[in-house]
Amino acid sequence: MTRLSGDDSAVREVGAAAVKALGADPQAASALFSRLWKLHLRRARFVTSATAQPVSSSAAPPERESGALYRTVWGVLLGIGLVAALVQAVMLGPADRRNSFMDPSTALAVALVAGVIAIPALFIVLVLRVPDHKSARTGETLAVLVGLICGGILVFRLVVGGSDDRGFDPQDLAAWLPMTAVSVLLIIGIAVRSDLVRRRSVGPAPAGSAGAQTDSVREMRREAEWAASSTRQDATAKTDWLARLDQLGERGVDADSVAQARTMTPAAWLTWLAYDGEIDIAGVIPRP
Repeated sequence: MTRLSGDDSAVREVGAAAVKALGADPQAASALFSRLWKLHLRRARFVTSATAQPVSSSAAPPERESGALYRTVWGVLLGIGLVAALVQAVMLGPADRRNSFMDPSTALAVALVAGVIAIPALFIVLVLRVPDHKSARTGETLAVLVGLICGGILVFRLVVGGSDDRGFDPQDLAAWLPMTAVSVLLIIGIAVRSDLVRRRSVGPAPAGSAGAQTDSVREMRREAEWAASSTRQDATAKTDWLARLDQLGERGVDADSVAQARTMTPAAWLTWLAYDGEIDIAGVIPRP
């Protein structure tokens, strides 16, 4: 890419001289002008979107991350709460080989103690801010898994009650059922909140991926380089071009712009003028 020297006014004046210099071959000039207008419109859209992107992204700042100590405390509390809730539920799960040796009173006592541990730990985790995106993803996954197990056992006990091989009395479940229901609700709350933080941290998908934008820029640059070298100058055309630049210099047009234009062809100057995307080319390059 070639950055044109001088202010917009000087660049446009040299561009107007370049258009006149290409007038010797109207057909080739018209084809070039059409291509340059298409390139300019694409480049202008890209420049506008690139300028506006930081403004839109600043409207929704990502979730701020916490220190290592905070993440550790949050993770430990989450682990204690989920493990305790799991023990609370499993102690009154369906009869199988793993719990057949445990008498109902012992299982109920362990479950109630686990519930006393689970509820405050899960409540604190729910109230605390989720540390970061990674913690949110981990918390959501673990909460969903434990919540499904605890919720399944809770539903099982609500349906079956104490009428299974475990031998629980209905009054034994009077404290366990509401306690387990509270634990399940807290786990659901943690899963939902973690999911919200994870989605907020990821942010909305951009209109175009970074790879697509990079490909678009490369394509526009290749097209500009081709257009800049598409028109050849013979000796007569070069003499005419340099004479027009001399006239611009005599009129006081920016010397840097004129000096740079002497090293370029008229087509190359117009190409990089169109590629700029911010300089208005209306009134300089004829529109097809």
